[in-house]
Amino acid sequence: MSTLDKSRGPAREALLRLVGEARPEWRTAFTTDGTDEPTGIIPVCSDPDHEPDDGSVYVCCPEPAIEVGATELAEYLVALLNADREEKGTRGGSPQQGESTHEAAQAGGAQ
Repeated sequence: MSTLDKSRGPAREALLRLVGEARPEWRTAFTTDGTDEPTGIIPVCSDPDHEPDDGSVYVCCPEPAIEVGATELAEYLVALLNADREEKGTRGGSPQQGESTHEAAQAGGAQ
């Protein structure tokens, strides 16, 4: 099992606790004041009043907001996280949204 596969499950469990979703969609965001371009990443906000193209972070936005220091790195990390989100199956044994670790193991055939 690769390092990526080993880290995926615990990361998804942490996201489930923080965001309420194990595989949230990510976007770039302005996580530092005074930047011309977004230099951070954050899960997409589900508030209907928050425009999808608005890179601002508001109180309605889910945590974590992560500053990465460069627009190019933020865009790359968003692309990686969203591609991983689209992976099908239970790769890494991680739970799906609203699914416990035990339920994920049962779905994967573990006893």
